Formats: sequence, structure tokens, C-alpha cells
Amino acid sequence: MVDLTPEGTVRSYYDALNARDYARAAGPIAESCEWVSMPTENRYRGPGAVVAGLKEFTTAFPDWRVDVERVISRGTFVVIEWRTTGTFQQPFRGHEPNGRRFSRAGCAVAEVERGRIVRYRDYYDRASFYAQLGLMDLFNP
Repeated sequence: MVDLTPEGTVRSYYDALNARDYARAAGPIAESCEWVSMPTENRYRGPGAVVAGLKEFTTAFPDWRVDVERVISRGTFVVIEWRTTGTFQQPFRGHEPNGRRFSRAGCAVAEVERGRIVRYRDYYDRASFYAQLGLMDLFNP
């Protein structure tokens, strides 16, 4: 049975990412969804753009996973505290892999309407992420 509550919608998205089921991950993302990585200010619109960005990232970090640590849901809004980990194993943004691992905590705020994520904001410490990987030249504050 599919859980179309706002929390269920967001959890199903994260479960699909960990399974590398990109078609299922795209399912709950509305075509008009504005997805923003707040530290980088990168904006993606719709499931195709979001999934393309995720595929780029998980190609470089094939053992990447996200663990949902806490969820708070109120009405159409869901706040997710998460931790991701991975190992730099494939080229990433012009850099050759160095086998370094990262662990980063963050949170996201999603707005869900009728079983679809219509707005999403991701918050995390980008400098700490790049420092763990030895990629501080990618950090442009």
C-alpha cells in the first residue's frame, strides 16, 4: 500500500534513492517542483532535472546512501534530518577520485501536495563536505 501522506511521500523518495531506483525516486516529484540546494544555490525544476543531478552525484560516490534520522511533518510541510555517506570512487566535477569517504548531516524542508513534492530545500555544510574529500578548490563561498 502506498503512503501518500506528506511524510510517506518524502520517505518513499529517500527509499528509492538508496535502492538506486531513479524512476521511483522521480515519481513523487511534481513537474513544477523547484528543488534548491541552499549551500550552492543550484536550482532544479521537475523530476528530470533532479534525477539527473542525483545520478551525477551517485556515479561519483557509488556507495552513497542517505539515512533519515528524524522527520517532523505538519500539514503539507515535512522537515527531514538526514545523514549521507559515500566514497569518492569516480570522477566528479573535473576531479579524479581519491578514495576518500565523507559523512555529512543536513536537513531538508519539503512541501507536499496530493502525494507530490512541490517545493524542496536542502541545507548542509558544503565546506565540510569538500574538506573531507580534499576538494576545497570546488568551494566558492
